[in-house]
Amino acid sequence: MSIQRLPLAVAALALPVLMGPAMAQRPPPPAAVSRSAEAVSVIEAVDQRERSVILRSEDGTLTTLFLGKHVRNLPQVKAGDRVVTRVTQAVAVAMTPADAPGTPPVAGEGAAVAPPGSLPGATYVRSLRLPVTVNAVDRSSNSVTVTGPQGQAQTVTLHDQKMRDFARRLRPGDRVQVTIVEGISIDVVP
Repeated sequence: MSIQRLPLAVAALALPVLMGPAMAQRPPPPAAVSRSAEAVSVIEAVDQRERSVILRSEDGTLTTLFLGKHVRNLPQVKAGDRVVTRVTQAVAVAMTPADAPGTPPVAGEGAAVAPPGSLPGATYVRSLRLPVTVNAVDRSSNSVTVTGPQGQAQTVTLHDQKMRDFARRLRPGDRVQVTIVEGISIDVVP
């Protein structure tokens, strides 16, 4: 190796050592997890005048639902139809740059119903996005303690590996955007 190449070789060897702390400070990539559950009931009886239906769940339990005028397609429902209910919950997290201005919480919701003349169905979704500050990360219990925008502290246990991977690189003082989405859909299926 010539003397002229020595500084370049030393720099090439030193670069990973020098970049190590900087790479450790790079924010974790965003992470998201979701889970869904579904239940199926069978319509046992429909009372159009009273606007009610009796549902039999998978375990045999009977439930009477009294429906308002917003259920506009009730005349299309009959005994034997199935009612499929799906509930979905999702959480997404992403780092907020340290120099980003504070962002207020954002909440929203939306709903949709089946078009006139079809079988009844509806979907409702609500979401909340809020900034939190990391207080502590306990890797032994896979938990993170954060403070929300109104000063309330909460400890969350992370069950999903994606969330654990995200939290592994968090440090006290980091700011994180948390988005929570919940949705429910109800559909009548002949």
